[in-house]
Amino acid sequence: MIGIDIDEVERFDSSSQFLNRIAFEEEIKHIEKAKCDSLKQQRVASLFSVKEAVMKALGLGKTSGVSFKDIKMLHDESGKPFVELYGIAQIALQEKFAGKSVHISLSHTPTTVVAVAVIV
Repeated sequence: MIGIDIDEVERFDSSSQFLNRIAFEEEIKHIEKAKCDSLKQQRVASLFSVKEAVMKALGLGKTSGVSFKDIKMLHDESGKPFVELYGIAQIALQEKFAGKSVHISLSHTPTTVVAVAVIV
């Protein structure tokens, strides 16, 4: 299964109110490490887009009860992003795609972000 999301970076702000609603502490720390406001905004948009793409790949819509905090985006030592699933997202993966895992890829410019999630 595949999920994709594309967003305009300008739609997102890095306010603590918004970040606390969609992000884990580790994700917020990654965003705050950005060297400039433009990159910070791109990271916020990327985080949102990845979570949306994962929800789509899992087949979880707004009525499923899934939360942005059911999906955590982290980075390995090389900087490659990966996700950990919790709650409804984890249950959906186990029930619909037993034995499979979610892989993500994202790209962004100062104006646009795109994320892809693939379950294999």
